[in-house]
Amino acid sequence: MKSTIWRKRLSSIRNRLYLYPPPEPFPRTRLYWVALGLVTLAVLLFSGYFIVYMLARHNNLLTNAEDMGIMDQAIWNLVNHGQLHQTICNIVGDTNCYTPDGINRFAIHFEPILYPISLLYFLWPDPRTLIIFQTVVVALGAYPAFWLARLRLRNDIAAVAIAWLYLLYPSLQQAITFDFHAVTLTASLLMFTLYFMYTRRTALMFLFALLSMGCKEEVPLLVALLGLWTAIFQRRWKSGLTMTVIAAAWFVIGFKVIIPAFSPSSKPLLIGRYAWLGNGPVEIVRNIVTQPKWFIQNAFFEHSRLMYLRLLFLSAAFLPLLAPWVLVLAAPALAINLLSSNPSMHSGLFQYNAEIIPVLIFASIEGLVLILWVTRQGLSRYSNWIRSRPQTSGGPRFWSMQTMSRFFSTGILTALLCAMLLSSLRFDLTFHGQLPFSNDFVWPKGNERMALAQKFIQMIPPDVSVSAQTKMVPRLSHRERIYMFPYATEKADYVLLDLRGDQYPFLTRGEFIQAVQKLLVSGEFGIKQSENGFLLLQRGLPAPEVMGPPKETGLANDPTARLPLLPENVCSDLYTNPQDVPNPMNVTFSGLGGSITLTGYSLSLQDKSKRPQPGHYNPVDTYVSLTTYWRVDQPITKPLAAAYTIKAADGKEYIAGIDGGIMYLCQQRGKNEHIVVWHTDTFRLQDGPQIPNGLAQLSVSLLPLDQSSSKIKDVPTRLLVNAGKTPNAVVVKQETREVQLMTLDFRR
Repeated sequence: MKSTIWRKRLSSIRNRLYLYPPPEPFPRTRLYWVALGLVTLAVLLFSGYFIVYMLARHNNLLTNAEDMGIMDQAIWNLVNHGQLHQTICNIVGDTNCYTPDGINRFAIHFEPILYPISLLYFLWPDPRTLIIFQTVVVALGAYPAFWLARLRLRNDIAAVAIAWLYLLYPSLQQAITFDFHAVTLTASLLMFTLYFMYTRRTALMFLFALLSMGCKEEVPLLVALLGLWTAIFQRRWKSGLTMTVIAAAWFVIGFKVIIPAFSPSSKPLLIGRYAWLGNGPVEIVRNIVTQPKWFIQNAFFEHSRLMYLRLLFLSAAFLPLLAPWVLVLAAPALAINLLSSNPSMHSGLFQYNAEIIPVLIFASIEGLVLILWVTRQGLSRYSNWIRSRPQTSGGPRFWSMQTMSRFFSTGILTALLCAMLLSSLRFDLTFHGQLPFSNDFVWPKGNERMALAQKFIQMIPPDVSVSAQTKMVPRLSHRERIYMFPYATEKADYVLLDLRGDQYPFLTRGEFIQAVQKLLVSGEFGIKQSENGFLLLQRGLPAPEVMGPPKETGLANDPTARLPLLPENVCSDLYTNPQDVPNPMNVTFSGLGGSITLTGYSLSLQDKSKRPQPGHYNPVDTYVSLTTYWRVDQPITKPLAAAYTIKAADGKEYIAGIDGGIMYLCQQRGKNEHIVVWHTDTFRLQDGPQIPNGLAQLSVSLLPLDQSSSKIKDVPTRLLVNAGKTPNAVVVKQETREVQLMTLDFRR
């Protein structure tokens, strides 16, 4: 008796889980071909725009060592030397550097799809090949999104909107515009996998599942869940479980065998991103089980992670949350991103969300299906209730059930599709958008500095090892040894620097300047060529002269108190004439054995509040661009930083920004007096504790660049200030060793 009851219960559960029987055919009318044409037009516009845009970025040195340089070098080495070898890594902020000799790409990620992709380099061995290929493949994912939505929603025009949602999804556009990554291709490949799974075309489902798994070692986890999903919800036990077994085996072999085999440490080099959870799987599980509150709070409710989840789901108006049985497919990828200590992985930017996007699109479709089903059920009950009431002759006539259902369903579907598209467009507008209408969008354009950079790049022989900054690496990556500065300068034959260029991987420009100073005073390199902030260093050439500190400073044994004397043309574009200085003044900062004089400044404020108030500023949304002008009286041999502080209405001092500009390296004086221009990186007035409303003063002070951040407010660490001629709005505060540049009225 009991066994019979349990069989009935299991049968009932099984029937309830059978949500996806074979789809009913949906005729291809004339409207279908119109809809398909609209999708094709969107695919062509998407591909054309992003190909042109990304090629413009690459041509203007806006692609990066990580990862355009990495992928290009690995594929070039595969074509020319038979292995996916890379030497580019981030020694400052990541765990992927092990040896200057480089590593196989499989020590970082298992991406066998790079082998067939490398065949493209026999046609055109250039990073731009990867850009074009990636864009076209990702754009094609709009077709399975359209076909899947069409079958589920039984509506051609609604399916067009879903295809547009796929192309407009902010995380997809962030992935496609951040260089080239094999995992970005999964946005399209998994979309095809989902469509062929739903339509029960087993061979094609397996083909695209295999292609997807070849893009990154973690993707088999999603495919394994997909196999279980189709087994449970489609009752395709044989094909579903086969897919799960293949995917699980692929993951184990890739993560436990192949990556450790190629890794010089015999373990995945990026595993350190999860060290905060514990050392090894056993300790991680123990920490999660014994400290669940700590784990949940840090893994899911930390501010940046909450914002990450908000971006993913709000881009589709939160509709994916209505289909948790679909969202579960993205659980492995979401966990990998949320649990990583690398903030980039849960920033909503970069390539880390590519395999999540197809699941979100599928879940959005199922959310719409659920809402439409609930609507029809409600209308059916309402219709039955109306019919059960006694009707008098001449009373009001009601629509038929079919007409009412069609009217309400169409209205709700239209409203929800518009909400999803508008939500995605809103993020495309406000969240680091890559479209022409996005806030702060600037089309990449060439300029004299780009041409000058190309000139320096062409000076480097093709068979030498090079260390260069991130933006120049993709132009130098067709060689066996290319490094991202400051890594492996001791192994490099040449070092190419742009003192005004991207400081990455350093967090601050000051750290970058310190690394440059250390290299220049090491005596290992001489200057082969220099101009307007560009330095091409070659090992073995005579090193530049170095000025040491005066004896009375007590800095003789300080290795950082050394000033390399560079050719005057290094900073020629940063020199100006005294008569061209705005807001002239004469305030001298002295200390560390030298002195420099502030001769003027220019300042611009931009309040990006939604409703800026004239004459008032919201410190959270106000950004400052500051240019100061300096005369070198006696060179200071120790690198300096400019500290910008705010004395608020509550009497407290708040740090607004710290800038270690290249002025330190531009202290050479020629035959005539030079004024050095110090362009400060744009900073936000409030980037820490909340500044109260009221009047506040923005001030500047100078201090050693290596000063501890906890002592920036300590007056004795700052250089002395001697007052001279100043504009009326400027106040010299000798007791606090700072110069007040302007007064601001803060209002929120």
